Amino acid sequence: MKKTLYILVLTCIPFFGFAQWGDPENNSVSSDELQSTRTARAQWTAEVLDVGTTKQNKPVQAKFEITNIGNAPLIISNVNPACDCTAPEWPKTPIMPGQKAYIILEYDAESAGKFQKGAIVTMNTNPSQYNIVMKGIVQK
Repeated sequence: MKKTLYILVLTCIPFFGFAQWGDPENNSVSSDELQSTRTARAQWTAEVLDVGTTKQNKPVQAKFEITNIGNAPLIISNVNPACDCTAPEWPKTPIMPGQKAYIILEYDAESAGKFQKGAIVTMNTNPSQYNIVMKGIVQK
């Protein structure tokens, strides 16, 4: 009985050892494999825009271009600005693969000096959130 149990244990050890075999350093997905699944992918022309110099109490806009380079519709669910002085506009309809769309941030330039205003864009992509920033100078 002990001999049978001993032989059984010895024959099972290689199976447990080979179950752990693999290359943990090469555990990635190729772009071809990624494109085989239906996913939306965002490509920004720029995530930071310098709007230059503007006059005080005159609203200034930044227009961010985004392209859906995936193979599924891209949906922008929310654009959350960092402060109440910035108003966002974004498309409420899906952006189809290959299409471009624009997100507009409008800053109410009440205070003179340099400014940097951002917003978090939430989409059905991976990663699901992007930070866009507009910056410039307000003159009196």
